[in-house]
Amino acid sequence: HIANLDPKELRQLTENARACHADPLYEAAGEELAKRAPVDVLRNASSDVLAEIVDRHVEKRQRRIQELAVVTSNGKLLIYDTATGSCLQTVHAHNSAIVCVAFSFDSSMIATASSDHTVRLWNA
Repeated sequence: HIANLDPKELRQLTENARACHADPLYEAAGEELAKRAPVDVLRNASSDVLAEIVDRHVEKRQRRIQELAVVTSNGKLLIYDTATGSCLQTVHAHNSAIVCVAFSFDSSMIATASSDHTVRLWNA
């Protein structure tokens, strides 16, 4: 039973299922991760896993511009328009360095993880 796994086991199962293309198991483990989502499970997840969880469980919207997410050692998230190079948004996302950032596949959400042991989701 997936619901009985501790966070580390669930995270490992999700990443192994993804690597082995075991889609039904990956989807079930991903749904359980999304239920538990906050820090305890996602803190050490890879950026690919974060992006897939966001993509599967967050409402999608159309995007017209391509954006680049840049993070800083002091916890800022900067969003740039790649066509113009202009900064679209600056977010004081965390209290310390951001160590992982990932867009959802439809680019509507951004997941950030920080050395302050928090994971946060942002509308892109």
